[in-house]
Amino acid sequence: MKKLAMTSIIGLAIAIAFGFGFVPNMEQTAYCADCETTNLPEIRKAFDAFDAECKKQLAASEAPKAGEAPKTAEEKKKGCFVSNVYNKLLPIMKALSKDNRFGPGDRILLVGETQNGNLLAGANRGFQTVAPLDKDSMTIDLNKLDGGNGAIVRICTVDENGVQTRFGTINFPEKNETGKQSVVVSGTKGKIVRIDIASFGSVAKKFKYTLTSK
Repeated sequence: MKKLAMTSIIGLAIAIAFGFGFVPNMEQTAYCADCETTNLPEIRKAFDAFDAECKKQLAASEAPKAGEAPKTAEEKKKGCFVSNVYNKLLPIMKALSKDNRFGPGDRILLVGETQNGNLLAGANRGFQTVAPLDKDSMTIDLNKLDGGNGAIVRICTVDENGVQTRFGTINFPEKNETGKQSVVVSGTKGKIVRIDIASFGSVAKKFKYTLTSK
């Protein structure tokens, strides 16, 4: 512990003296290994909004037939993920998310699309699906295109009860090397997926990347 504290102090002194956005690798890895927790209230709002919109869609399209037993809450919930209902819900959720009600400053994680970014040392960026997924697995591709900085990428899921599960951490070292790393996330149906990218290294360098989820 004393060694880590001394390393942190020395690292901070170097940062001040040379203007580097330096964070000791040992400390950076430990800090970035956990799922983000500050966004949980917004994720709860996303689940609530999804449930509310789903009920509207089901009420309009699935009127109970004469003599038919009412559907249970669990059966109704499954109805949210039937393709013809889910495909109507997703554009509504994307429109609602534009005011950042589901995560201030976060970018929407668009399944099936590629997004790009460029981070300086010490910068963080979060990507988050705006609704629980209708599929049980997702592949995350993070491709470093340019820059001498490194990055820690955390991939987590959150269920409707706020339980978080970390499925993996992608670690790009502080080098000029480029390349792609991938993680397959399973058990995603009915959960929101969040990806947090934290860049580290020198303030004079960058971390340029593309993110693809499919």
